[in-house]
Amino acid sequence: MMKMESTKSIQRKPAKFGEPVVDPAAWLPADLAATDEWMHDWNATELRALQDMARTVRRRIGDDPNGLLALDKQAFDLGPCESVVRKAFTLLRDGPGLALLRGLPVQEMDPVDVAIIYWGIGRHLGQARSNNPGGDMLGHVTDLGKTQADPTSRGYQTREAMDYHCDQASIVGLICIRAACSGGLSKIASSVSVYNELLRRSPSSVEILSKPLCWTKHGEVDPGEPGFYESAVFSVLDDMLCTSFGPKHIYKGHDLPEAPDLTRQQRSAIGLAEDIAEELHYEMELLRGDMQFLNNYVVLHTRTAYQDWPEPERKRLLWRLWLSAPDLRPATAYVKQWDAGIVLGSTQERILL
Repeated sequence: MMKMESTKSIQRKPAKFGEPVVDPAAWLPADLAATDEWMHDWNATELRALQDMARTVRRRIGDDPNGLLALDKQAFDLGPCESVVRKAFTLLRDGPGLALLRGLPVQEMDPVDVAIIYWGIGRHLGQARSNNPGGDMLGHVTDLGKTQADPTSRGYQTREAMDYHCDQASIVGLICIRAACSGGLSKIASSVSVYNELLRRSPSSVEILSKPLCWTKHGEVDPGEPGFYESAVFSVLDDMLCTSFGPKHIYKGHDLPEAPDLTRQQRSAIGLAEDIAEELHYEMELLRGDMQFLNNYVVLHTRTAYQDWPEPERKRLLWRLWLSAPDLRPATAYVKQWDAGIVLGSTQERILL
């Protein structure tokens, strides 16, 4: 197993295929456990500033969160929290690729005010994108009674364990509105470290995963549009390693009749990358009010299976933001496919709470 310095002391070097990547985003779980630089607990002054900002915006949009869609980031005066959000972006771009902002008292707040604060922070990090064909700009990560065996379902609509993956945007944000009765833990792994370890164990697997694979669109297509698109798992763009990963997306893509079958070598390479991600993962519990932001180019994430509460009003619920941030890293084919979010001919952007 590789050894690693603190991410604070690592200076990024130009990435080259076939060589280990030196990057502050190449961390091991012990590195995250050894520092809290990627976490921030809101203090009383900051919470007051966020709530003041919510009241100011509320006077403009009233009780309809859809009013947020027309506001630019200047409408969200973060006050003393602006430096916190700037640091979060620096961590996403030049650090480990993650930031955790903790302690927003969502259980005591009106949902519209929570949405204003979360949206405003996201607006300072990037531009929101649609999460689904319905145009939801705050995706609801909750159990809809679906299973991942359904070729048109997505993992976030189930309570099953998910595979390690990265989402179809520069940044993914999650805020915990309600936690599960048990389970549902967040697991993350550095895709840079996964690449380095995969290169050490199986250079041929790195080569295989640097070639295009077929990814399903989950049936979210306009008439006549192909059901899959192509992207490599590992790409080096502008001297930086940029990762796209989603085994179930790939398996479902290659299961489509118009796509070629996966080879045994391709399946083996994907499986080994998954195994390494599990070996190198860091686990955390997202509590109510926690906001987790991840750089999808350098961090893989998943979540464990969970048991929900019997009462519908207590069901696990996270709001998801997909944010486009061109300054983060060059866009992979995977992210370019969804540059505007998931948008079909009938899609209309909306915010439902």
